[in-house]
Amino acid sequence: MAIYSTYTEKDLLVLLKVGDNEAFTELYDRYHDGICQFVVKYLKSAELAEDICQNVFLKIWEQKEQSTHILEFGAYVFTIAKRQSLDFLKRAAVEQTAMSVILSNYKPVLNTLEDDRQTNEYMIFINKVLSNLPEQTQRVFRLCRQENKSYDEAAEILGISRHAIKKHMVRSMKVLKDAAEGEMGVTLSVLMAVLASKL
Repeated sequence: MAIYSTYTEKDLLVLLKVGDNEAFTELYDRYHDGICQFVVKYLKSAELAEDICQNVFLKIWEQKEQSTHILEFGAYVFTIAKRQSLDFLKRAAVEQTAMSVILSNYKPVLNTLEDDRQTNEYMIFINKVLSNLPEQTQRVFRLCRQENKSYDEAAEILGISRHAIKKHMVRSMKVLKDAAEGEMGVTLSVLMAVLASKL
């Protein structure tokens, strides 16, 4: 990994284009903290900033084939972060209004058998995908997403750094997103909603 730290961003982007995970990790290491600090200015929440940062790097990975067209990676990645932060704020405002309307008209549905079956299917899928990840990555994911621990709490429990927690989460979310879209035909947000419903 040390050799990647000597590469220029242009070199890293060339490697990223062909799916080099170490090049991706090096770019993540270089920009993660700066992006989080930047996003906090918009969202006023370190945890939300972490989520946005993960989404930014997921987008970078998804569009890796176009990475060599990026002229200045720093400007590019901060532009994505700003756009996603503003989009989040807009969605939050809309969703808050929508949720008020939904709750005011909500009537309990008695037959939830089909919903339960679908939820169980998604949970089995999530566990299957997680089982293929390194053991430590699985532990981090379960603590942060299934037990709702903060990154700091997970770091203390596992005896590793907060930065290591972030890296494990980016890895697991990237793998889950690719698997969800490729095998189940659903978005990552659907799987995360299923996880939230199980808390």
